[in-house]
Amino acid sequence: MSLSPELLKVVEMLNTEQTVCLLAPSFPVDFEYPQIVMDLKKIGFTKVVELTYAAKIINIHYHALIKEDPEKQWICTNCPTVVNYIKAKFPQHKGKLVPIASPMVIMSRFVKKEYGDDFKTIFVGPCFAKKAEAKQSGDVDEALTFQELQQIFDYYKENKLPYKDFNFDVTDRGDADFDKFYNDYTKVFPLTGAVADTLHYRDILGPDQVLIVDELKHLDAALEYMEKNPNIKFLDPLSCPGGCIGGPGVISKAPTHERAEKVKHYKDYCK
Repeated sequence: MSLSPELLKVVEMLNTEQTVCLLAPSFPVDFEYPQIVMDLKKIGFTKVVELTYAAKIINIHYHALIKEDPEKQWICTNCPTVVNYIKAKFPQHKGKLVPIASPMVIMSRFVKKEYGDDFKTIFVGPCFAKKAEAKQSGDVDEALTFQELQQIFDYYKENKLPYKDFNFDVTDRGDADFDKFYNDYTKVFPLTGAVADTLHYRDILGPDQVLIVDELKHLDAALEYMEKNPNIKFLDPLSCPGGCIGGPGVISKAPTHERAEKVKHYKDYCK
């Protein structure tokens, strides 16, 4: 098989640069842990980290922001498709968008500060919109979908390209763990309503003040409801069915509930 120029550029980067894989927490939908960590390092990634640590950082800032001004209405900005949609179609709500970058951008900034600017960051996730966000932000060097990552894996195998030699034993979980920055409770971030569920907002907002929605076709109604009901203080929207697990860059064709169970199972497995 052949790869697109974009993916060939990534392969070249993996073989010539120090790289960090920013792996989206929806990865259990398509890949098995800990095998995925080993496979990523075998194709050239220097380090592999989860975005869950960035999700925790974001939650802390969200909580502080809402607590500081509990009367203001806020809209979560983790989903670039939602953000762009609101800016284009509902500019009157732009002021409600939380002024905090997405987990992908936050994590990239964090690891570059931690490991050094000479490390290149490559996001891997379920979303095509993240590719545009990576370029626009200037903080993430490349962004791939799960489908594209699988293409790279297949390319290595079919062309018999040498994998990096690691003494990994799949039965030894410690040898295949992520590099630092571990966090458990935000592993559910790719699921619908997960930001609200993990925000620990109970001390500042009531359940009736939080609105959760997925799929763009439902976002218009949610924004209209929020506009008519000032008691709604936080809107947690995602653009895909079931959340990020329903992203267009996902390989799996399994029903949404099965994908969600895989994410929850991985979270429980890593406790």
